[in-house]
Amino acid sequence: SSAGAATAELTAVSLLLFDEEEPGTGSYPVRYLVSDAYLRIDDGHAASDYILLDRASATIHSISHEHDNVLIIHRQPQPAVPASLRLTHEKGPNREAPAISGKQPQHYRYLSNGELCYEAMVVPGLMQAAVDGLAEYEQLLAGQQASKLENTPVEFRTPCFLSRYIYAPGRHLLQGLPIQVWDKAGFRRALVNFSPDERVPQILFEVPLEYQEITIGGTPGSPD
Repeated sequence: SSAGAATAELTAVSLLLFDEEEPGTGSYPVRYLVSDAYLRIDDGHAASDYILLDRASATIHSISHEHDNVLIIHRQPQPAVPASLRLTHEKGPNREAPAISGKQPQHYRYLSNGELCYEAMVVPGLMQAAVDGLAEYEQLLAGQQASKLENTPVEFRTPCFLSRYIYAPGRHLLQGLPIQVWDKAGFRRALVNFSPDERVPQILFEVPLEYQEITIGGTPGSPD
């Protein structure tokens, strides 16, 4: 039946919808769709650019409709944390946030060499499958960033920069699902909606075959 065919083209995903804000940007939506095989990041509009993580091959595809191209980022070796970087976190004051799905949010502060880098409210044990997908994506981005570290001006290589973007990306994800993340520079991320069990069209996880491919990073199948 046609209903059966339509059903076959749907994929089960976890949905996370955040509002994000960076200094000077105002607030904008960021949607994460996490399936067993993929993570898709977009703004919720089908016609917009999007990012696709193929989880099996650890490859990121960044799709630009304006330029008709796909930027491909392969996994790079993940560098070990240098002895000069001391990563710590501490529980912040409990702000008595209401429980979510029966689980109590917790406030953490993340430090690098004693300097406060950012803070997060996280919910332990909620949407773990989605959190795993977010962590894989952060690790891949960090490997790419590490490979270009020599291009980063020395004055920008602060303990917080090194921990957040290279050596300990997304470390708040080890504590649970982030419902708020913020820093003193003006970055804000807040969870607006979530669902562990959505169905979305399978086509959302496809890369346009006619687009030009631009590859950065290692080659497929290269050793870690």
